Amino acid sequence: MKRPRKHVIWMLLLVIGTTLGGAWQFHHVNRHVILKPVVEQRVYPWRWGGSQKAPFKVLTASQRTVADGKEVTIHLLLGNLQLANYGFHAKNLNLIEDMWLNIPYGISNQSRGMQHPNGRYYTEKELHRSTNKDVTLRFSVIPNSYRYRLQPARFSFLVPERPNQFVKYSVMLDLTHDGSVLAS
Repeated sequence: MKRPRKHVIWMLLLVIGTTLGGAWQFHHVNRHVILKPVVEQRVYPWRWGGSQKAPFKVLTASQRTVADGKEVTIHLLLGNLQLANYGFHAKNLNLIEDMWLNIPYGISNQSRGMQHPNGRYYTEKELHRSTNKDVTLRFSVIPNSYRYRLQPARFSFLVPERPNQFVKYSVMLDLTHDGSVLAS
């Protein structure tokens, strides 16, 4: 009778020890984690926003119906860009990885690429030039992605400000109709 009781006590001590050890390890591993790794800031249309690493100004945003849903086109000016960890790659200038059309409770879409207003895609060499860039972004949206939304859609640009801190700069959009969709 005493033998099974000893096994139960040892098993209970083992479970308690493992739980305490796991809690200590979790605390040890996560002690340097910032509580808010992403902070969202609203940017207003036709005004410069963003940061020194990636200043931008949204000039127009429009939506049109296409065969398989909607196409949203964003036209913006990008200021002099600095290398950062875009897409979690060190010293990367491929900002398209961090530009999204966000539809809350739907699918977030990435652009097909950074284009000149005439439709030609930007080259790596052009991105590295220290001039303002006139950029057009096109996003495809399936109807179910925005049909049941409860919050306004937004164009978001995630900028790595510090190694563990990102700022999501967002411009609000009104996707209830075709034509201009900038929300002021």
